[in-house]
Amino acid sequence: MHMGFLDSSALALLLVIVVHCLLVPYTKVEESFNLQAIHDILVFKTDIGEYDHMDFPGVVPRSFLGAAIIAAVSSPFHLLKHACFPKAAMLTVVRLMLGSICWLAMCRIQQALRKQYGTTCAKAFMLVTAMQFHLPFYMSRTLPNTFALAVLGLAIADWIEGQHPRRLVSLLAVATIVFRCDMLPLAGLVGLHMLLTKQISIPAGLLTGAVAAAISLGMTVVVDSWFWQRWLWPEGEVLWFNTAQNRSGEWGTMPFHWYFTSALPRGLLGAYPLAVLGLLWEPRVRPHVLLVAVYVLLYSFLPHKEVRFLLPVLPVLNIASAAALARIWDNRLKQAWLLPGLAACLLILGSTCATSVMLTVSRHNYPGGHALHELHKWQASNGTGSKGPCSVHIDVLPAMTGVSRFGELGYPWTYSKEEDIPLEELCHRGFTHLLSTAPNVTGFAQVTGVAGYLGLQIPRSTQQLVKVIQAHGLPFSITLAPEVFILIKQASFM
Repeated sequence: MHMGFLDSSALALLLVIVVHCLLVPYTKVEESFNLQAIHDILVFKTDIGEYDHMDFPGVVPRSFLGAAIIAAVSSPFHLLKHACFPKAAMLTVVRLMLGSICWLAMCRIQQALRKQYGTTCAKAFMLVTAMQFHLPFYMSRTLPNTFALAVLGLAIADWIEGQHPRRLVSLLAVATIVFRCDMLPLAGLVGLHMLLTKQISIPAGLLTGAVAAAISLGMTVVVDSWFWQRWLWPEGEVLWFNTAQNRSGEWGTMPFHWYFTSALPRGLLGAYPLAVLGLLWEPRVRPHVLLVAVYVLLYSFLPHKEVRFLLPVLPVLNIASAAALARIWDNRLKQAWLLPGLAACLLILGSTCATSVMLTVSRHNYPGGHALHELHKWQASNGTGSKGPCSVHIDVLPAMTGVSRFGELGYPWTYSKEEDIPLEELCHRGFTHLLSTAPNVTGFAQVTGVAGYLGLQIPRSTQQLVKVIQAHGLPFSITLAPEVFILIKQASFM
């Protein structure tokens, strides 16, 4: 990929990714495995006994390969951390590294679109992606879906170009076997399309797929068995959990149509209707979009559904919307295209506004991370940080909403996420501080409460709208309430 990909639209997407990362720096429980793994690889290296997953393995194991790659590219900054920035800044560094890798994958797609569809469509793809919320937001978040997105982005580019079938098969194998086993139906559909369009023969496809699968499987089994201290194939266990045991529904279920009627509208925003127009106007995108639609349809049979599960395929639908925008732009001087052009502008504006709202709301979804930061700041400002060991107990909610090892300090601080301790026993367990969902705990005094997001209030009248804008500077108000409380042990219980 030559430096010609650095046009204004590509840089705009990179800027948006950085803004999302800086404005919402903390992470949630879904991202915790890979984030803690990156931290532990950087800090503890081969001392597996100190790794977070040894105490909190999660419901199913995940691969360390993605975390190891991010740790490797972030390691120069880790070596300079004491001279340049505090440890907490490494959280931003590792996220920006992942975001940059995903951005390069999007640039590779743009490069393929420039070759096959022209410059206008290539630029429109980047701009459409930048104006959405979910893709730029999650590109720097340490989810298995995000690692799969980085690999699948390269595969989508090869799929669009149709010139590197063996590489495409290999990338699909890596994405499926190492990062997301649920990519298997998509890999099968893409392989079928390649066979039908004679991009690859059956023997060549089977041989390439078998070799790539064997190498991918060998890498993940060898590397992850060492990290987990037992022989395993992480995505194989995930596949067994979700299909044979059908236990994914324990985390909530959604109706069959949810991906099409809720997830895709939120994930694509204004690009959703534009993708439909692209499907109608641009024959070249139809096979790709229709196969993705079939994949989403098959995926809908699983009861547990989340928007992030569709992240790796959203770029294909953005390609269709970009094709529609390119057609509108190329015909912008024709009177018959005035209405479609106006509609496209409104959809883009609506997407930008919706993204702004969702980003504003997301800033309040991580009270645990903010609470840990406030605790350290409060302790330092009160001059008590050097008077002895500080032992913090972290409740389940703060542990799930932003607390990570990147936010922890060294001596004299220690941290515990031990679960199921009765509130009345906390004062007898040697903890000096609590991050708790309980505002009052025997033996502890409340310092403050950190607010979390409860809901969004939309004014129902012009008068209310004026008042809300005057009060908040926005045409809506966010309802917040204390969710995580910072407590310090009372002297009488020391």
